[in-house]
Amino acid sequence: MLCRAEQGPRHIRQMVNFYASPEYLEVVAQTYFSGRRVSVENVRIGDDVLRLLVVDGRRVVTNVDFLDYHAPLPEAEAGAVTRSFGYAPSVARRVIVAAEWDAARFAGLEPAPFVDWSRFRSFEQYCEFLRARSKGLYKEHERRRRRLVDSVGELDFRMDDDRPDVLELARRWKSQQLRDTGARNYFRDPRNSEYFTRLRQKGLLTASTLRAGDRLLSAWMGFVYRDVWSGWVFTYDHDPALRKFSLGHQLLRSMLEESFRRGHREFDFSIGNEDYKWFYATHARILGPVGKAPLRQRLLARARHDTKRVLAHYPRLLSMAVALKRRLR
Repeated sequence: MLCRAEQGPRHIRQMVNFYASPEYLEVVAQTYFSGRRVSVENVRIGDDVLRLLVVDGRRVVTNVDFLDYHAPLPEAEAGAVTRSFGYAPSVARRVIVAAEWDAARFAGLEPAPFVDWSRFRSFEQYCEFLRARSKGLYKEHERRRRRLVDSVGELDFRMDDDRPDVLELARRWKSQQLRDTGARNYFRDPRNSEYFTRLRQKGLLTASTLRAGDRLLSAWMGFVYRDVWSGWVFTYDHDPALRKFSLGHQLLRSMLEESFRRGHREFDFSIGNEDYKWFYATHARILGPVGKAPLRQRLLARARHDTKRVLAHYPRLLSMAVALKRRLR
């Protein structure tokens, strides 16, 4: 049995996250701002200091694809502030216990659920936590794993799989998933594929997989930084014959056990309100904007809000608008 020294509830310390690390910022600069003059600076926005890219000495970069959220720099690591700026989206504001999340209470904010491993002396204790949350769902995932093994044979989990099919299949499967749901397919931008290639070349990518023999079943593309495991792309084989086995949950279960075994501080599901994250998470960071958004952005947000409010009274028009949006994407 894997055990740790008993620990009581602890304060989630403010630490530099991956998105403020020199390694990440270098990859972003090389991928999205190649040939431009780029510097890494500590920028004050409101009462917070964020570590950000500054392009050509004037453009402060607060948002690019795969930059999930900012964490204000701890005072001890903030260093000299070089400039001030007016606005940043998705900044960590506070931490709550997962059970406290309520969309109405936190209107205008977003959650980033995570597992705080210091709560558990063993992985079995964490499993007990999950069973207490939903015994039926936990048992269903176990049943599906047994059926999957019966169907495809023994499963092979790798925390970091560098075989050549991983990035290509993950991109293909995720692109299909985004198209099917009407979401923006960010892999249409070739720089976003280049981003993952650069991460792998620099040893920063953790590409976790679940296989049956040589057949890839599901994949997660992410990173481990300062004992926090997180990531961006979570996808699986869309073969209809495999849909009933919950391939994503099967991979995630193996990842969580490995994360605990390695002594990580957290498993971070990153930004998003999906149900599966809340099943596994113990806590969540609450993310919100800092400063005042540019006028154009505020006007667009207001227009979207007003449009949704009007369409809410006309369900058929709302359904048509959603369908049109998906077709346009």
